[in-house]
Amino acid sequence: MKHKKFIGHLVMVLEVVLLAGMLLLSFYLLFQYMEEGEQAVSGMAVGVETENPEEEESGLVQSIREDSVFIRVRILDDAFEKDLFQEITVTAAEGFTVEWGMYDDTYMFESGSDSVIAYGAEESYTATAEEFSAGQALRLIPNDSGAMIVTSLRRAENSPEYKGELYIYRLEDGLALVNVLELEEYLYAVVSSEMPSYFPTEALKAQAVCARTYAILCIDNQKNENSIADLDDSVRFQVYNNREATEATREAVDATRKMILTRDEVLYYSTSCLSEHREDLGDETAFRSFLSEIPDEGAEYGSVWVRWETEIPVSRILERLADTCELQAETLEEISVESRSGNGQVLLLRMTVGGETIEIEGEYAIRQFLFPAETGVKLMDGTTASGLLLLPSAFFWLELEENCEAGGDDTVHIYGGGYGHGNGMSQYGAAQMAAEGASYLEILEYYY
Repeated sequence: MKHKKFIGHLVMVLEVVLLAGMLLLSFYLLFQYMEEGEQAVSGMAVGVETENPEEEESGLVQSIREDSVFIRVRILDDAFEKDLFQEITVTAAEGFTVEWGMYDDTYMFESGSDSVIAYGAEESYTATAEEFSAGQALRLIPNDSGAMIVTSLRRAENSPEYKGELYIYRLEDGLALVNVLELEEYLYAVVSSEMPSYFPTEALKAQAVCARTYAILCIDNQKNENSIADLDDSVRFQVYNNREATEATREAVDATRKMILTRDEVLYYSTSCLSEHREDLGDETAFRSFLSEIPDEGAEYGSVWVRWETEIPVSRILERLADTCELQAETLEEISVESRSGNGQVLLLRMTVGGETIEIEGEYAIRQFLFPAETGVKLMDGTTASGLLLLPSAFFWLELEENCEAGGDDTVHIYGGGYGHGNGMSQYGAAQMAAEGASYLEILEYYY
């Protein structure tokens, strides 16, 4: 009887083990199918693996698994403001083909029959919104792995050239232009556009890792969205192809091939006010004392934005309040910083206007409200930067100054430091660290 009970238990255990094994095998096969399906459909399912153990010991960086990852970049107009065109003109030095087709609700291109037209070297083609029907699209492919040139666009230097393929989609209000290319090729044109090519090599390599990580995060974020692109080519994401790739930027991208940061968010900006790793600057008095300190010579690789100042006439403040809040007033009784982060960034700005209290919250909103377009910004070298549509940074303090002259306009004087949103890696700071001998991994470790 005892033996039968034992055998019964043994059979039950074996059945449980067998069932568990079958479940594990099923999950494994399902995972493999899903993974292969993603790669087959999108061509850019992204994973990671450890390829460089010495570099990855700290857990700061890792390698993406795929040999080829493709990214979709939406191209904007000359001013980086509009994403639709009524006309697009292209050419290619070695010739190209134009393939007509349709697209579905995921923007997957489907070729039509007998729809390929070949164009010779330096011949051009112009697509107009009028010639397209709803749902139609074009695929433009350069010959001999060359580049498509969009002659109807201007970037910093000339008409931009695009490696990979271009897609033109007929949307309701115009034509959308999307560049699909390999990630590493994309990075050549990002690093050269985002960081000066004369910066030290290790700074360029740090920038390449940041740019690659940012791009991968954008690709991952769009995997389950029916979006036309992963990002665009403006400062809202990463500036792409605004300047031609150089040998230095290509070498930086190649030297860090496939390396990304193990972070869920990777940001970078131009110039720091030197408050990284500080958490004691939330107090107004402490921040003013900090910002009045004279930076070391050459700080932030000699950027003239480390310290700056500007002033805004009160009349302009009142005009902006009338436009944004529909608040009509003749006096600004008070303006003050009500909240700062630990490193000194302004989080909340408060004003008393005609007896009413107005608050502006958030780094970007505050910088946008206080833009010094009319007066310009005085920089460390004594020059003035004009035409800014944002305050250089949210690392500032301010005071209301009365003008005692008859009919004079009171002003809000602003003393600040740094350029950009102030989160993540300072590009000029990275250059300074590299100039002092830091490796790109040490730079990334410092900022992330």
